Amino acid sequence: MRTKVNIIILNHNGIDDTRECLNSVLKTKFPGFRVVVVDNGSLINEAKILSQEFKNNKVSFLRFNKNWGFTGGNNKALKKINTKYLVLLNNDTVVAPLWLKYLINTMEQDEKIAVAQAKMHSYFKKNFFEYAGAAGGFIDKYGYPFTQGRIFNTVELDEGQYDNMRNIFWASGAAMAIRRSVIKKIGCLFDKVFFNYMEEIDFCWQVWNLGLRVVIVPKAIVYHKVAATAKKNLFLKRYWEHRNNLLILIKNLPKRDFFKIVIIRFLLELVTYIYYFSIGQPIYALSLLRAHFDFIRLAPTYLGKNTNGLNGRRMSLKDLPIYRSSIVFDYFVRKKIYFKLLKWNN
Repeated sequence: MRTKVNIIILNHNGIDDTRECLNSVLKTKFPGFRVVVVDNGSLINEAKILSQEFKNNKVSFLRFNKNWGFTGGNNKALKKINTKYLVLLNNDTVVAPLWLKYLINTMEQDEKIAVAQAKMHSYFKKNFFEYAGAAGGFIDKYGYPFTQGRIFNTVELDEGQYDNMRNIFWASGAAMAIRRSVIKKIGCLFDKVFFNYMEEIDFCWQVWNLGLRVVIVPKAIVYHKVAATAKKNLFLKRYWEHRNNLLILIKNLPKRDFFKIVIIRFLLELVTYIYYFSIGQPIYALSLLRAHFDFIRLAPTYLGKNTNGLNGRRMSLKDLPIYRSSIVFDYFVRKKIYFKLLKWNN
């Protein structure tokens, strides 16, 4: 059978996680898929070790001699792949047997669906949502990301409350299926400037600009250990999150919205400095400062630059599934700590 789906799994000094992930993926009940494991600059050649363990015609291995990050690693691997669908899967995940079937069948039924995310549970607390992707991602009008099932530090128990397939604003790169033709329309998979974190939000924003859809497929289940690699350097993790979140805004906001939103956003950034000091984490304030300096350095490259999209323009916020209020205010002041309390229909 012709290969319809290629699954890319990036590995960076995570051979044990990748081994467990591969063992689960190879039990996937779906015809016509292949797996590409990319050793993204590990200290030793972990691709070679794994290739000796997994002698399966469904799996191939690539080795890069440096760490290109999540963006560069996937971009370079994509050059080796030519299938209708591409699936990105974190190496610190374990998948349910039918996960891929539900993702791809959903996309096959509607050509407007360009990206589909699996519902993500915690690997360690199986009945709870996973922190980073949960049941699909959104942003508020100031660019702060949140998900169905997790807002800031509140992670929900999955009781079926988000089991309807629906539009989401962004899909987590930890378990997302992408229609290959959409990548060609946008011009690339991920902007390499992001390196790690939030590149998938930028990509999905451009998908919406094309007039296409991003959805959550709740029947597709993936268990995630959550940033197993990044936890080794939380300073860099915070830096990438803050810097990249601001880059997303300057890349994708329509000009008429950009300046008024960014002014308010920087006031909120000042509050973040205070928050980090108040919880006894000045190192995070330093990472935020570094993120701001780097953003200012990069901003001229993107300011006024038009991203690819529908008719070459950036869609108005009112035409996108973006939360119209401030998730920061609603969570910390109005105590709307669960997604359902937002009473928002996207």
